[in-house]
Amino acid sequence: MLNRADLTWNGGGSSPIPADLRSFVFAMESKSIPFPPATFDIVINNQVMEHVEDLDAALSEIHRVLKPGGTLLSLFPDKSVWHEGHCGVPFLHWFSNRSTWRIYYALLWRSIGVGYFTEGKSRLEWSKQFCAWLDQWTVYRGYDEIAVAYAKYFSAMQHLEEQWLESRVGSVARPIPTRLKRFFVRKMAGMVFTCTTKMVRAAPPADSISTGAISPLSLGSARFSRPFSIIGTTACAGHH
Repeated sequence: MLNRADLTWNGGGSSPIPADLRSFVFAMESKSIPFPPATFDIVINNQVMEHVEDLDAALSEIHRVLKPGGTLLSLFPDKSVWHEGHCGVPFLHWFSNRSTWRIYYALLWRSIGVGYFTEGKSRLEWSKQFCAWLDQWTVYRGYDEIAVAYAKYFSAMQHLEEQWLESRVGSVARPIPTRLKRFFVRKMAGMVFTCTTKMVRAAPPADSISTGAISPLSLGSARFSRPFSIIGTTACAGHH
């Protein structure tokens, strides 16, 4: 049996959770995940951490709700990513906050048709609003800073960008060298990696399964021999 819950972090004026989903989708209203300690075997955060101001607090909470030896699957960009995935303008997040030059840089790209969520806005209006949105709702960090933050609570990061790419495009990506696949994904989409909680307080039961043996990109086809819990977190940020 697979027990699953989803957690959303709301930002940028996003819509509330529909009533028919509230039994298993929960809004994170504060810095606390609304579950008791050691609840989940796996935690998945998908495009969340680049929106989190206090990364240490977020990782501490994830560590708290994971069972001993539990697995964390993270998908999000670090600052070295080339493609800014929220607006579609390359390198826009490399400019300093509130830089005037980046507005005109965004305007240049918008003038040749690049950009997301453009309906009802002039090119200049879109450029100004998206730069302000990035200031308010994103925190891009360098890889080393992220690695240090994760190492406080979890084992070394195991990168899976090549598996993510193959899961998206199929067998066409398999002949490509792993290093090149990882480079492409990290520059155009972001990092994909797993790690496990450092502290294992007790040995698992003999009939249990090891979360570390499960491919995080094929959970949908896995069969479990005991009750299994997973929580996914997704950032829900509106664009205006």
